[in-house]
Amino acid sequence: MPINHNHRYFGLNSLSLEAAVQEVQQRLGLSLGPSHSDKSSSAASMDATFYPQFSERIRTDAERMARNYILFYSLENAIRDLIDDVLFDAIGPDWWEEPDVVPEPVHKNADKNKKKEDGTGVTPRSDRMLDYTNFGELGEIIKSNWTNFGDIFRDRRAVERIIANLNTLRASIAHCTALSEDEELRLHLSLRDWFRQQA
Repeated sequence: MPINHNHRYFGLNSLSLEAAVQEVQQRLGLSLGPSHSDKSSSAASMDATFYPQFSERIRTDAERMARNYILFYSLENAIRDLIDDVLFDAIGPDWWEEPDVVPEPVHKNADKNKKKEDGTGVTPRSDRMLDYTNFGELGEIIKSNWTNFGDIFRDRRAVERIIANLNTLRASIAHCTALSEDEELRLHLSLRDWFRQQA
């Protein structure tokens, strides 16, 4: 029975739309009522204002970028879950260890990331090796297993392009650099492109 991911993608699309509405409210000085993220936003604001040494510009950028982080966190983890679900169903619970399923450079990098993390003594981030891959490597796993993903996505080249665009935008989000207005728009458009690729 094929996996139905409609609810997951509906939630991601809702987050994207909510962030766009909040951006319009902020730009026009409107209030259209409380949002889903009001509690987390005010918590982030309280944490930032607790340290008055941070400038107003940094606190404002942090609140704006927090919404982008939520979107990307949701997307990246939804893609990881999709890969795990599809390959679990197609190959079995040990799909990560099967030859030719995970490209060798991706496999090696995940092993390296896990060993490096193990050496720090921190709580392991996950029990599954897939969570030790980088965002761009998720696209490599999909590409290498296209026979299993071809029924989910409309076009392989489009999926590769969208993941490459998202990976470029992810760098600013992951490395705490504020996205410009144009790049925030590009993030939302890329998310919508991703949803449109679902067959």
